Amino acid sequence: MYAPEKISADNYEAFIETFEHIIDLINHDRLEQAIAILTTLHYSELADFLDNANDKLHKKILPLLSDKIKPETMLWLSDNAKHSVIEVLGIEKSCALLDQLAIEDAIEVIETIDDEVKQLIVANFNNDKQQQIIEGFTYPEDTVGRIVERNFISFQEYWTVGQAIDFIRQTHPQRDFHAAIVVDNRYRPVGNILLSTLLKYYRRTMIREIMNSEFKVANTLTPLTDIAFIFKKYALTIVPVVSKSGKLIGSVSVNNMIYIVDQQTEKEIMQLGGIHTRDTFLTIFHTARHRFPWLFINLITAFVTSLIIGQFSATLKQLITLAVIMPIVASMGGNAGTQAMTVTVRALANKDINHTNIIKVILKETMVCGLNGFLFACISASASLAIFTDLYLSIIFGSAIFINFIIAGLFGAMVPIALEKLDIDPATASGVFLTTITDASGFFTFLTLAYILLA
Repeated sequence: MYAPEKISADNYEAFIETFEHIIDLINHDRLEQAIAILTTLHYSELADFLDNANDKLHKKILPLLSDKIKPETMLWLSDNAKHSVIEVLGIEKSCALLDQLAIEDAIEVIETIDDEVKQLIVANFNNDKQQQIIEGFTYPEDTVGRIVERNFISFQEYWTVGQAIDFIRQTHPQRDFHAAIVVDNRYRPVGNILLSTLLKYYRRTMIREIMNSEFKVANTLTPLTDIAFIFKKYALTIVPVVSKSGKLIGSVSVNNMIYIVDQQTEKEIMQLGGIHTRDTFLTIFHTARHRFPWLFINLITAFVTSLIIGQFSATLKQLITLAVIMPIVASMGGNAGTQAMTVTVRALANKDINHTNIIKVILKETMVCGLNGFLFACISASASLAIFTDLYLSIIFGSAIFINFIIAGLFGAMVPIALEKLDIDPATASGVFLTTITDASGFFTFLTLAYILLA
């Protein structure tokens, strides 16, 4: 009898050992044994292996593995690995694999590859699939139109439970599902029903009597952030997708939504660091090119900060100790501002901030930073007095930290909110502005107080 594998903390180490064993077999030209192990891997595990393999290794194993690769492996590959795998497998074989995927999954794979290869692959599909993929690409990125599921189950509202169950058996759905959409005679959604609910009632029970009439509807232009929000807020299982006339054209299921929410969370985390794509498996050149713009903007902001410091060169010459402790003020303010910014960006993503509580959120973050600023000002001033035995320097140090903390809290909350109002992604742009503000205000406050009290 088959014994299921238990999930444990050692699973990851087991994967690594397996991968290392496969690499060792390949290096010793024992390709048949390596391929035998690779074919037993789950498609996501095989994708992980291919992600970590170089182009040379792809050319060595993929020709032997091509007839055993599952279509889902293509979906789980990193963007860089997709290019290499498609190049080695060839257009015809790659197209055969992608043709077995659902439309929304095929679009996700195809949209990441070069335009020339993209056109060759799309040209190999049948006319119906070509039209569906081309239609998918007409919708903006990060909208429901890109991920809408065309294979879904729908019931007529006048059916009985028995008719619905018979319909499922007759149609043989290609994919597992947890819920179905209930439609009227014009094919407009009027409710949904869980598969578990369907099985609780007798065959003669009417669908309209047991369906869930309180449901949410999306259209092809609905942003993914909005649909992710309602899925999480209302614990939904399925959302119908309708045309302009209200006719049902597809759905978004919880299976797909879990993957989308995970992708969006990862994207937000990377954008906070100025990285717009997962570049772990990209080449050195591509990785450097993607990170360069963020670093270039930070260079410009650093020059702005240096100009402020330059205006107080005479003050710095009088007391070299100022140059020693000055960076602490900017650094601590930056950290406090980052905390406020991160909380605010996440709240915006979760739709927790609206016009009724904007002021409350900003005031709270400012007051929190102000309270922490006061505590750290006292600690820092005391430490400075003990080390440098200069009362005025300690007052300047503590006061500058307190003021910069308040500024950091204020702008840490205001900047993301303002950027969202201007239709600029707050996760991407907030860090640049906030770093400039906290650095500039920290240096300016510290040096101004030093100029007044020590001149």
